[in-house]
Amino acid sequence: MAADVRTLQRPQAGLTLIEILITLTLGLLILGAAYSLTTSTADANALLTARTQLRADAMVSTQLLSARLREACSVIPAGTSVTLPSVPGTRNAAGTRSWTVGTNFVGLVVPARVTDASSTPVLYAYYLMNRATYNDQMPAQQKIASTGATSLVLMEFQVPLPTTPNPCAVPALTAVTLPSSGARALLLAEHVRPPNAAEVALTAESDLALTYRLRFEKTISGRATVYPPLADTPLRASIVGRNVR
Repeated sequence: MAADVRTLQRPQAGLTLIEILITLTLGLLILGAAYSLTTSTADANALLTARTQLRADAMVSTQLLSARLREACSVIPAGTSVTLPSVPGTRNAAGTRSWTVGTNFVGLVVPARVTDASSTPVLYAYYLMNRATYNDQMPAQQKIASTGATSLVLMEFQVPLPTTPNPCAVPALTAVTLPSSGARALLLAEHVRPPNAAEVALTAESDLALTYRLRFEKTISGRATVYPPLADTPLRASIVGRNVR
């Protein structure tokens, strides 16, 4: 009698549903961690780049401002009402071109260069303006980003003056209207942090010194970076022009 021969089949190896779910969960966790690391690294790099750029812009603009203040031969006294000519970049938030020296607005005269016979004295004014007001009056190619930005712009106005009467010997003034020929307003710095009562940005002092106290601010990915940091003193200088008599 032939014996029955039965072939025993070995069960095939495989993954159970629970093992598959565990594997998928681990994979998702790894992908999530990798994405989070990549995003954090990108945000950190963007913030570092913004801080570096902000610091560079701050140093360049304050160095230019300091150099100009040192050249002054006369300073427009605090409290003087100054009417700027009708050129882009001179209209304030109130819709006028009238500014008051000492309210984050300063004005000075730089003498003609003695080495250039065609040179004339130049009046410079420095003042703050919000971004919307700036964009409303500038041509398209000079507009700047305004959405979500609370920082101000620092403007430099300049206009040549006649040599007579001598603009370096200006008496005490209550009001002055500036000529329009050759006048222009330039953007000196884009990301100035709005000043407060304790840190007035631009001041004309009684001793003819011009003082600036500036911080710069830029928002990246919803986070504001400030230079110098709020725990430090602002970029500050009080300068009497070398030509002031």
